[in-house]
Amino acid sequence: MNKLILEDYDLNMTLLGGQAFCFDYDEKENTYYGVTRDKVIKLKLVGSTRESVLHWQTYPKKNDIDFIKRYLRLDSDYNKILKKIKKDEHVKKAIKKYPNLRLLKQDFEETLLSFLISSNNNIKSIRKIIREMNKRFGKKIKVDGKEFYLFPETEAIANAKLEDLLECKLGFRAKFIKGAANHLLKTNLHKKIINISEDNARSSLLQINGVGEKIADCVLVFSLSFDNVTPLDVWGKRFLVQFYKLNPKMKYADMRKWTGNYFEGYSAWAGQFLFEYIRHTD
Repeated sequence: MNKLILEDYDLNMTLLGGQAFCFDYDEKENTYYGVTRDKVIKLKLVGSTRESVLHWQTYPKKNDIDFIKRYLRLDSDYNKILKKIKKDEHVKKAIKKYPNLRLLKQDFEETLLSFLISSNNNIKSIRKIIREMNKRFGKKIKVDGKEFYLFPETEAIANAKLEDLLECKLGFRAKFIKGAANHLLKTNLHKKIINISEDNARSSLLQINGVGEKIADCVLVFSLSFDNVTPLDVWGKRFLVQFYKLNPKMKYADMRKWTGNYFEGYSAWAGQFLFEYIRHTD
């Protein structure tokens, strides 16, 4: 496996929290295995999260260092970000409880389809549904004697029968997943969206049936790396109301604007800390 110095990076909270759904931790091997649409990722952290050596490999294309750096967002100036978002006791407590939490940069198509599954769903259920979908529609790859199924190609979802998607326990989300896949193929949005502004990207996403403000913002943050966007699910709205005393009846767009102004360019990072903090705090 390849080696890379990794400082101030909590792999467990970052990979297994609410921003990605295709990673699993092998406790016996102290190794994380994840899948995307075209590869299996193997990550093992040796040392503390303060300063560690990351042992890594990608399959079937090996040694894809550019992907690893991009996916883990290793180009981010983490200390600068922390200084910017430590604006109050709530964020400081969240950072203290979950030090070294990071944001990922995931594949656009995978992120969009995954977060469509998140509608009225919890993380455990989302992960289970995606694994069933991967097994049914994704390519099988063997790594370390284990079988992995890649996230399905968009074409596979678009061409799937609705009844086969329903067997993955998608429920009402099945038609949205299939519709979104077809939309991407017809519009080539996945090629256009990387070059447009936040507002235009959000507007384009909202044209897809089943995509609301929250799902659009999840895609903007966890795939397109818009750092001043906070996806406001039930937990996001809760920390804004409970910690910052925002009116619970405030419109979603106004809450997002307030958060962006308050955290001055890095509300995505602050929001992820606060998301983990409030959902694990009684």
